[in-house]
Amino acid sequence: MRALVYLGPGRMELQDVPEPTPGPGEVVIASRASAICGSDLHGFREASPRRIPPLVMGHETIGEIAMVGPGVSERRVGERVVLKPIVSCGECPWCASGAINHCATGRLVGRDMAGGFAEQFAVPAASAIPFDADVPDEVATLTEPIANAVHVTSRSVGNGDRVFVIGAGPIGVLMAKAAFLQGASRVLVTDPVPERLRLAEAQGAEPVNGEDPAASVVEATDGEGADVVIDAAGYEATWAMGLRAVRTGGRIDEVGLGAASGTVDFFAVLGKEVTIAGSYAWGDEDFARAVELMAQGALDPAGWITTMPVEDGQRAFQELVDGSGRFKIVLTF
Repeated sequence: MRALVYLGPGRMELQDVPEPTPGPGEVVIASRASAICGSDLHGFREASPRRIPPLVMGHETIGEIAMVGPGVSERRVGERVVLKPIVSCGECPWCASGAINHCATGRLVGRDMAGGFAEQFAVPAASAIPFDADVPDEVATLTEPIANAVHVTSRSVGNGDRVFVIGAGPIGVLMAKAAFLQGASRVLVTDPVPERLRLAEAQGAEPVNGEDPAASVVEATDGEGADVVIDAAGYEATWAMGLRAVRTGGRIDEVGLGAASGTVDFFAVLGKEVTIAGSYAWGDEDFARAVELMAQGALDPAGWITTMPVEDGQRAFQELVDGSGRFKIVLTF
């Protein structure tokens, strides 16, 4: 069986690996397509304690159930499924509330266990979610990332809000789309890459002046600032930009993790009485809503996706790291 194996920074290799066997309560998913996530790129670029080689990454995956283990109905064989990659304990108070992203013993497929960059991989049956047959494979891989956007916007964005998104990579553009779905009246966006701004604009967002985006947001909101800022980049400079752009009493959601740490203007936080919230992944309701949105055709990712065979996995990762103009690469099987 073929699998794209991460061997360390800058090294992905297609290898023959043993076929998985489903244990009790598990299924084996045959991958059809699996997208490269920004977190996968972090592991590829540099050593990470969260991604230990050798590792089969991949958690934005669509496929079909090839085998079932004891306790799982044989009727599920052949079912088209999208991967729900957080594997939680199912017993703690967080899991009981649906906030499986906070489970202390939770694992992530493609990080803590073999993932979707393989022809087949085994997961708990609850991680294989039935999926609409009419959504193309490459588009279906966006289900997990849009769940991240639903998680942020469902708790932060209200009807009529003016939202400022910092960073127009795939997550940033999904945040813009999800903000509109949540009732935002305007979504302003900034990014140093013009092509990314065009993709955000196609979702209804308004690009702002690149020389001083925060000042442009304040000006565009009649001197008040954005009601909600979503930082999909996560650098010291973008934290500072968000604090300048947000209105008094507004909210900032920190989603990106471009840097591990940095300084924050305490006076701005206190003086504006700003609420700053971190965001990690999604909960059960967020993922279910993402599946619904994909089935409804709520997202039009025209111009987003480049498909490449898994055999070209090393090149795909390298092109994303090198900034070759690729927006989202989906590996196919």
